[in-house]
Amino acid sequence: MTMTPDHPTPSCGPASPADLAAIRRLLECEKLPSSDITEQALQHFLVARDANGIVGAIGIETLGAVALLRSLVVAKEQRGRGLGATLTAAALALAKSAGCQSVYLLTTTAETFFKTFGFRVIERDHAPDAIRTTTQFSALCPSTAVVMMKPTTERALNVLILCTGNSARSILAEVAMNRWGAGNLRAFSAGSHPKGQVHPLALELLEKLELPIEGLRSKSWDEFTRPDAPQFDFIITVCDNAAGEACPIWPGRPMTVHWGIEDPAAVEGSDERKRAAFLNAFRELEERIKAFASLPVTSLDKGRLKQLMDEIGRSAHA
Repeated sequence: MTMTPDHPTPSCGPASPADLAAIRRLLECEKLPSSDITEQALQHFLVARDANGIVGAIGIETLGAVALLRSLVVAKEQRGRGLGATLTAAALALAKSAGCQSVYLLTTTAETFFKTFGFRVIERDHAPDAIRTTTQFSALCPSTAVVMMKPTTERALNVLILCTGNSARSILAEVAMNRWGAGNLRAFSAGSHPKGQVHPLALELLEKLELPIEGLRSKSWDEFTRPDAPQFDFIITVCDNAAGEACPIWPGRPMTVHWGIEDPAAVEGSDERKRAAFLNAFRELEERIKAFASLPVTSLDKGRLKQLMDEIGRSAHA
C-alpha cells in the first residue's frame, strides 16, 4: 500500500473574477474587511485552491516603490499546515518582482506570524503617503491595528544541509527549508560521499506532497567550496557520519549545527514500511525547520542563536 499525505497541499495562483464571492466569504467569516474587494481589485490577489474550491487568499497592492499586503485568510480546515506561509511568501515574491522596495501591512492579530517573515512594527505616521491613503489604511482597518514593514532588498540567509550520500535526508530538508523559509532562507544540500542519485522514495514523497523536485540531485560538498559558490550563513548536518567528518573550510565562518535524523533509506522490510520511514523523516525535519524559520535570526546574538539552533536539533518529532 502506498503512503499518501493526510492533506494534499492546495495549489496557489492568481485570482479570477469567478473567485470574488468565495474570497469575500472567507474574509467575512474571519470578520476581515471585504467591502472594497471588487473584480478589478482581484488583479492584486492570489488564491489557494483544493478539490473543494478556494481555501485561502492574500492581496498585494503594488504602489510604485512600495506595496501593501492585505487580506490574508485561510479556511479553518487548512490552518496549521503552512498555507498562510505559502501565500505570504508568494505575495512577497510578487512585490519584489514588481520592483517594490518595501512591503507594508496592518494587523490586529497576526503580529507574531508576520515577524517570522522579517516584518517589524513601525509607527503609523512613518508609513509612506502611498500606503496611508489606501482604503485599507485610512478607512477599513481600525486605528488599533499594528503597522508593519519589511524591506524586499534584504538578503536571504543561505543554508547548506549536509549528509553523507545526499540522496534522502538532506534532499528532503532542502525542499522543506525552501518552502518554510518563505524567501528568508535559501537552502542547498550536498554530501561528503554522494550517491549520485536522489532516492526514488524521496522523490515519490515530495511529488505526493506537491513539493517541487525539479533540479534536485545528489552532489558533492566540493561544489560549494568553489569561488562562485554561495556564501553560507548556516551549515546543518542531518546524519551522524557527516557531522563527524572533517568538513571543508567554508568562507564567512557560517554557524554549524547538527540535527541528527535516522536514515529512512536504511529501513528494511515492506514498501509500506519504507515509505512510512521517509514520511516520518520528512515530518521530523519539517518541524525543526519550521522552528528555525520562526526565529528572529537577525536580532539574536550569535551565542543565543547557536543555543536555540542546538535545542531545535535535540528536539524529538512530536
